Amino acid sequence: MAIQIFQPKLDNDRRVIVISDALGNYDAFVRLLEKVRYTREDYLVLLGNLVERGPESLRTLRYVMDLAKNRRVFAVMGDMDIVCSEVFRPDRNNELLQYVLRNHSLIRDMCAEQGIRLSLDVNMHSIKLALREIYAEEFDYILSLPHVIETPNFVFAHAQILPGELDEMNPRDVYRAEAFLNKGFFFDRYVVVGHWPNLRYPEYKRCANPIIIPSRKIISIDGGMTVLRDGQMNALIIPNWESTDFTYESVDNFPKKKAMNSQNAGMERHLIQEPDNRVKVLKTSGDMCYCRQEKTEHNFWIPKAFLTQRTDGCYTEDYTDYQLKVTFEDEVSVVLETSRGTLVKRDGVTGWYYGMLQ
Repeated sequence: MAIQIFQPKLDNDRRVIVISDALGNYDAFVRLLEKVRYTREDYLVLLGNLVERGPESLRTLRYVMDLAKNRRVFAVMGDMDIVCSEVFRPDRNNELLQYVLRNHSLIRDMCAEQGIRLSLDVNMHSIKLALREIYAEEFDYILSLPHVIETPNFVFAHAQILPGELDEMNPRDVYRAEAFLNKGFFFDRYVVVGHWPNLRYPEYKRCANPIIIPSRKIISIDGGMTVLRDGQMNALIIPNWESTDFTYESVDNFPKKKAMNSQNAGMERHLIQEPDNRVKVLKTSGDMCYCRQEKTEHNFWIPKAFLTQRTDGCYTEDYTDYQLKVTFEDEVSVVLETSRGTLVKRDGVTGWYYGMLQ
């Protein structure tokens, strides 16, 4: 399959709003558009993964489709968007059924809307045939999305672009790639991607905000909403198609509280991330476990809620022991309250707060 590149005709004086990885989070997506004061005069560029994983994939997709009918909306294909192409395969019926039973998904939303009850003994082939006919417009929209949007000053893709090889790239390599920023690429115009959560890039500090690297002309904007416990949804704001005065806004789904005490940033901080997230539980105290990371032998207090026991050992979600700098009356997003402090986010950075919240 050849890569599909869309080269739109542009009005240079209009603002550009770029969002990635909505992942069926309709409420957060709408709140983010409201926060940036999105209007019909703006361009809206969506970097793929409109659907899957979040609670309202079908509603999110339809909202984007409605916007696209009379506004300047450009979207590209993401690795989760392509999942719906399974409806058009004659085989792999059981694999699709297992996936839909385990996950929030576009196909699951469609079945729910039609009153189709899913179970292990349903005829998935017949369901696929019915959904193709009922949701032909939705499938046509999402499966006709290009892989790349190219303008004179920007290239937009879901996961990555390879320098000098745009026309020769495989579509799969455009919408599925790990840690694009770590590959050392430089470009002659800005490449803007989503896909890989920015929370997984920093070596010591978990930060979900967009990462802008002017020297390499790369921008990564995936805030990790739904994929990671402390994720958020980001919007990159470009004043016009010739500007590099980038700003951004974000939203998350956490309750907001004010800090009643100030605290300084911790002197030490450590991260646990895949694939080095196997730990040994040394002792348990209420809702917390004192654990040793097997690779580094560093010890952490980790919430029980973060831990999963597998056949080959105990694993934790991505985790930080960073003590966040917080000033009196700062508003923070409360990720998790525990008996040993509160895991919070402030300005996109995740860390622990040990004071009172109101």
